[in-house]
Amino acid sequence: MLTNLKRIFRFGWQGFTRNKGLGFQVIFIMTVAVFLITFLFLFQGLSDFLITQAQKKVDISVYFHRETPEEEILEVEKELYKFSGEVESVDYVSKEKAQELFIQKHQGEPLYLQALKEVGENPFLASLNIKAKNPTQYAQISEFLTHGPFKNLIQKVSYYENKKVIDRLFALTSNIKTGTIILSLILAGLVILITFNTIKLTILSSKEEISTMRLVGASSWFIRGPFLIQSIIYGVLAVFITNLIFGVSLNFLNPKLQIWLLDFNLLTFFQENFPFLLSVQFVFALGLGIASFFLAVRKYLEV
Repeated sequence: MLTNLKRIFRFGWQGFTRNKGLGFQVIFIMTVAVFLITFLFLFQGLSDFLITQAQKKVDISVYFHRETPEEEILEVEKELYKFSGEVESVDYVSKEKAQELFIQKHQGEPLYLQALKEVGENPFLASLNIKAKNPTQYAQISEFLTHGPFKNLIQKVSYYENKKVIDRLFALTSNIKTGTIILSLILAGLVILITFNTIKLTILSSKEEISTMRLVGASSWFIRGPFLIQSIIYGVLAVFITNLIFGVSLNFLNPKLQIWLLDFNLLTFFQENFPFLLSVQFVFALGLGIASFFLAVRKYLEV
């Protein structure tokens, strides 16, 4: 049994080296396909991180009509805590405080300060800045403010503007994921087609050897085994090359990428999830190779 396995592996390697040109084409296309699957996995981690960070920074700013008394605004603050246990904090910003914050922010920009002077009176509105424990609660809180008992006091709620930013970010990441999946499926089809043709040519070029094996009573799997090994070699090499590219690239580029990606550490994410990612890569690559093997052997190798 062990001797037969060694021979199957040897014949499989010989078949791989005999068709180097076609073999390299298969490995190249399969590497691109595995590369895209790996990119999709890393992009999923990145998009989840970006959306979470964006949600953390989202809050609700409720601006009140200029004539609204401070007592009524503070009453709204109390009611918000009663309305939802998900409210983490509510900060009251008076008109005077809003003006002070604006001046501090634009201290070195005379154009803004001059415009404020020309307005004369304080143009800012009193507001409540609301932070929720769970970002999913903002819609409910916003609905309470815009349609609840205090709606006549409120001039504007900023949540919907912030929500549009998150929705656009979510839509963008979803579109990129969809595009990557479609491209991966197209490449998967190409991998199967090219691997199929490579095994077909290997079978046709090995007709005499196969006939000899049949004459001496070789089993079906002894004849088919080398072609399966050949398909597995393609998948293993594609996975190895892909991880080599990502490993080397991330080691060199991660410091710069971390700055661009809002402190998301792609290298750490890659390393921490490598066992799972490796299993996904192998299932994908070997699945393509084995599918091609069965299609080619079923059509061109009658054993």
